[in-house]
Amino acid sequence: MAVDPTPAPSANGLKTLIDTIVSPKEAFESIRTFPTWGLALAITIVLSALGSYLMIPAFQHAFTSSWPEMLAKDPRLAQMSADQQQSFVSMNLKIFNFAWLFSIVAVPVYCLIEAVVMLIFNAIGRGDGTFGKFFAASCNIAVPAAGLSTIVAALIVTLRGAQSFESIPAVQSAMPSLALLAPAGNAKLTAFFTAINPFTIWAVALSIAAMLIVGRVPKLQAWLAGIVMFLIPALLAVAGAK
Repeated sequence: MAVDPTPAPSANGLKTLIDTIVSPKEAFESIRTFPTWGLALAITIVLSALGSYLMIPAFQHAFTSSWPEMLAKDPRLAQMSADQQQSFVSMNLKIFNFAWLFSIVAVPVYCLIEAVVMLIFNAIGRGDGTFGKFFAASCNIAVPAAGLSTIVAALIVTLRGAQSFESIPAVQSAMPSLALLAPAGNAKLTAFFTAINPFTIWAVALSIAAMLIVGRVPKLQAWLAGIVMFLIPALLAVAGAK
C-alpha cells in the first residue's frame, strides 16, 4: 500500500503571530485549524513589561510633580504629618519600580476576558468557534494591541524625556489619540478619548476579523464583540480618572 509522503500541516506560532500583524485573514484561518497562543502570549507579556519598565522614570517624575496638587485636593493627605506624607510619597515611588510585573498577570487576564466576550457573542450569533480558538486569537491580537502599543508609548515617553510629564494622566496620554479633542478640565472625557488611539482601533478591527473568520459569526455580533472589547478598558480608565 502506498504511503503519502506529504507531511500533515502543523501549527506555527511565530508565523501566526506575524500574520496577525501583516495578514490577519491568514492568521485567523490558521487559528481556526491550529489555535496556537503560547508564543504570542509570552511575547506580549515581555513587550508590555519592557514598555512599562521604560516608563518608570516618567511616572515617578509625574507623581512627584503632581504631589502638591494632590495635597490640595485630598484632605486625607493634607491631614498627614510631614513624616507620613514623605513615607506615602516614598512608598508610591517604590511601587512604580515594580509596576512592570503587573503585565505578567494583566495580559493573560485580558486575553481570557476577550475570549469570554467572543464566546458570548459567538453563542448569540450561533457561530462555530470555541473558547480555545478565541483565546488563541485573543493572545495573538494582544501582540499589537498590548505589546507593541506599550513599546511605542514607551518610546514616545523616552524621546520626550521624563521631565516633560507633570502628571500621571499626561504619561498615560503620551500616545497620540483623540484626547486632543477633549475639552480641557474634563478628566473623565479625556480618559475616554485617550483610549481611542491607532492601536485600540487596530485591536477592534482584529477582534472583528477574528469573530468573522475563527467563529464564522455574523457581522452584527462580530462588530458588537469588537466594540465591547474596546469599551471595557475605556470605561475602566474613565472610572479611575479624577
